[in-house]
Amino acid sequence: LLSMGHVQDNNVFREFNPLVQLEEERRAHEAKMQKMEAEMTAVFQQKVHEKEAKLKQSEEELYARHKEMKTVLEKQRGELEEKKKRAEANVRPVTPMEQHATKGKKKNIFSGF
Repeated sequence: LLSMGHVQDNNVFREFNPLVQLEEERRAHEAKMQKMEAEMTAVFQQKVHEKEAKLKQSEEELYARHKEMKTVLEKQRGELEEKKKRAEANVRPVTPMEQHATKGKKKNIFSGF
């Protein structure tokens, strides 16, 4: 065959040990599994980080909304207190003479007509 120009490949005739091949495949599989586990852990950590960021943002928005509502309510409360004071200032106190005059009278529902 050599005279015809064919070169013999010595790798074809090397000794084949199935245990060595099995061990190599096992190591390759373990390396692949470790790589996949590392990738999955990284993805998990990224998703956890994203969820925490989203929760923090929601918490900040909720706090800001609460603060805004509290401010609005305090303003409304102040305005109502001011209205109450003005209403109380406009009410004329009843004098003892007026109280005495209304005690003896019976109210007639037709007196306004």
